[in-house]
Amino acid sequence: MNPPVTDMQLLGQLLRCPSGIYAKEVGEYTFFSNRTMIFNTIDCLSLLPNSNVLEIGFGNASHLPYLFEKEPTIHYTGVETSVEMITEATVNNPELVAQQSVSFLQVQPDEKLEFNILFDVCFSVNTLYFLKSPTRYYRNICQLLKPMGKVVITLIDKSVGEKAPFAQVGFKFYTVPEVRKILSRIGLKNIKEYTFEETLVSKSGKKIRRPYCIMMGEK
Repeated sequence: MNPPVTDMQLLGQLLRCPSGIYAKEVGEYTFFSNRTMIFNTIDCLSLLPNSNVLEIGFGNASHLPYLFEKEPTIHYTGVETSVEMITEATVNNPELVAQQSVSFLQVQPDEKLEFNILFDVCFSVNTLYFLKSPTRYYRNICQLLKPMGKVVITLIDKSVGEKAPFAQVGFKFYTVPEVRKILSRIGLKNIKEYTFEETLVSKSGKKIRRPYCIMMGEK
């Protein structure tokens, strides 16, 4: 599957918040290109029965069946900036929606989140780059966690992300030590790092090496 647009700056805008006529295609492309990262992240969550799970930036939520295969009793809340992605997530997960096992909420970028429940885990894949203040944002997330709750962030290596033609405007990439510092600064403990590498094939057939890291901290 190829990106639906060839204008790299426009593609970057759509990856940050899929909208308009390209929203559905961008959601499908994003899941297709990131699914290995997403599934590996889910594998690291070690979910317990009846866990409250928060996800930041769920896209079209095609990964939720895999998440619920890991632990069918979880209670899932996802937040997204894109109304179109909430629509796609609802269409893609009719049974989970009917069972009221999932909740999809629209939020504004960098918005402080407030809920009447506490979460066992908050995870996010490839959204860190869009936050104006990751420290402030994840300090808020930390307040939403139960004692011993976990934050799990998956990110592409800075050296690779900064070379992406679509990521020249509106993206800020980080090194693993920089993210470790953020997690430590907000008071998380037992910080762990899991490194991976995959090979993607571009539209022109070029193979692209993509290292990434799953980082986890405990409240």
